[in-house]
Amino acid sequence: MNSLKFLFCGGLISLFGCAGSDYTANNKVNVGADEARARAAQAYDEMEPVPSSSSQKSEAQGVASKVVLQTSSVSNVSLSEQLQSYACPNVDDLRGIGIADDAGAALLMAQKDIAAKIQSVVVAQTEQTRQSNVDAAGNETLASSFEAKTKVITRLQNAQDAKAVASLNVGGKNGVVACMQRSDAARPFVKESSLLQDSVALAIKTFEEQKHPIVKNKAFKNAREVYVRLLAVEDVLHGLGVKSEKDIKPVFDAAQQKYNDFRSKYAFYYQEENGADESVEQRRSVFERISAKYPVRAAECSEGGLLLKLNVSPAQCIEKSLGLSCTATLTLNGSSCDGESYFSVNGKVKGNGRYDKSEALERLNQNISNGDWFNDWAKELNKWRLE
Repeated sequence: MNSLKFLFCGGLISLFGCAGSDYTANNKVNVGADEARARAAQAYDEMEPVPSSSSQKSEAQGVASKVVLQTSSVSNVSLSEQLQSYACPNVDDLRGIGIADDAGAALLMAQKDIAAKIQSVVVAQTEQTRQSNVDAAGNETLASSFEAKTKVITRLQNAQDAKAVASLNVGGKNGVVACMQRSDAARPFVKESSLLQDSVALAIKTFEEQKHPIVKNKAFKNAREVYVRLLAVEDVLHGLGVKSEKDIKPVFDAAQQKYNDFRSKYAFYYQEENGADESVEQRRSVFERISAKYPVRAAECSEGGLLLKLNVSPAQCIEKSLGLSCTATLTLNGSSCDGESYFSVNGKVKGNGRYDKSEALERLNQNISNGDWFNDWAKELNKWRLE
C-alpha cells in the first residue's frame, strides 16, 4: 500500500524554556474556521504521495477492483458531482474522493484526500484550543509557563484501511470514494503516543536520579523535547476523537516543578575569604572575573550547584637579563557541593619588572585581573552555564 505524507502546521504546544519564567505570547490570535480550512488546504497541497513501487500500485488497484467499476451514462453530471452522492457506512467515517486515469491511482488520491481531512480536523481543533487560551487583551496564555508552535510530520501508514466504497468511470476518467473509520486512522498515532510516553517517563527517571548538573539538565531537555512531540500526537488523536489510555501530564508537571527548583538553585558557588594578604586579593580578583560572565554566588553551596575552589600558588620570582619575572599558578577546581570532582583547570600568570620585585608583583596582579589566561578557563566554564 502507498503511504502519504501528512503535515500538521500551526499547532500550539507547550514548550519549556528556562526554569522559573512566566511566558505570555505577544502575538495576537484572530484565527477562525476560514483560516483553519486554509491551513488544511495548504497542507493538502504540500502532501505528495511517496513514490510507489509496482507492487504497491498493484495492491491499490486490487483494493479498488473489489468495488465494481461502474460506467456512468449520465452526461450532464460531472464525475465529481456523481461521487458526492456516495456516503460512508458510518456517519463519522473519514471520507475521501480521488479522480485519476486508473482506479488504483484514484484510490491513492482518495487516501490522500482522507489525510487532508485528518489535517483539517486537527487544525480546527488546535485553533479552537488556541482561542480558548486568549485573555481579555487578545494575548495567548497557557496554564503552564511556556508555549511554542511546532510541526508534526507523519505518514498515513495504514492507508490500506481506507476502503473504496464506490468506483465510477466517466469519459475515461476513474473516480473512487474511499472511507476510513476514525479508529483505523488513529491506530498508528495511538502506538506512537504510547512509545513517546515511555520515552518521556524514561528521560524523567534519568533526570530525577542524576546529580551531575550537565547530565541532569540534558535529561530534562530530552524529556521536554519528547513531551512536545507527544502533545502534538495527542492533538491528532484528540482531533480524531480518540483519548490516550495513559496520561503522562501529571508526571511531567511534577518533573517540571523539580526542574524549576533545580534551576533556581543552580549557580557557581564560592566562599568569600576575609583578610588583607596578597593571595586573598588575588583570589578575589579571579572570582570577580568569573562573576562578570557567569552566575556566581558568594554563599554556601546549594544542592545541585557547582562549587568552585581556587588556589593561587606563592609567586616565584627570578632575575632575568631585562629585570625580574614573577610567576604564579592559578588552579580552579569544580565539584559538587558534596565534593565530587568535576573538573580542574590551571593557568600560569607572569609579571615582569624592569627595576625591582615590587614592580614585577604589581604587573603579576594586573595580569591576574585582566590577562588572557582566562580565555582557556572560559572554555571549561561555558560547559557549566546551563541553557
